[in-house]
Amino acid sequence: MLKQLFSLFPILLIFASLFFPFILIDLLIINLMDGSYSKLMYLILFLVVFYIADLILNIFIDSLLKVMADFNFLKMNGNFISAIFDLLGSFIVISLLDSIFQTVNLSIGIKILIVFIHTLLVFLIHNFQTEIDQGADNTDNKLPSTVEYEIRYLLQKENLVTCIDLIKQKYPDIPKKTIIKTVRKMNNEHK
Repeated sequence: MLKQLFSLFPILLIFASLFFPFILIDLLIINLMDGSYSKLMYLILFLVVFYIADLILNIFIDSLLKVMADFNFLKMNGNFISAIFDLLGSFIVISLLDSIFQTVNLSIGIKILIVFIHTLLVFLIHNFQTEIDQGADNTDNKLPSTVEYEIRYLLQKENLVTCIDLIKQKYPDIPKKTIIKTVRKMNNEHK
């Protein structure tokens, strides 16, 4: 039992260091807006559970939105829709946790402000990461123009999955991840 407890300690330490800036911001918001809580430890536990649950929900929502975008269900800006779903998901999570945790009582204004700040920070981090990824994609994973032309031609006749499979069969030396990124990019440009 003691070994299991100490094996969880490094994991909890990593989570705490990752969420520390968010916790400080949220503690400041809650204290400035007179949120009520019985002990600081319960509030920190509440915030850590909120971040973990929200992270899991956002991973699921982002994956679902990518699938929907691949099949052309969404015609609007993907970042805008992702931000709306992130706001709604975060608000649902924080409201549910506020009702479960009896020692923490947050007003609707505090919840909205925390969710808005959290979504804004996640959105900025995501955009920064996307810019870095696109820069790396442009330099590292550039396909020959003949392959790109063939992808454009196939996208006019076939769906995404079939196009990826056909290109992978024809060019087995090209990494599948590169093919998928290029096909998605060209499909989004084609819309």
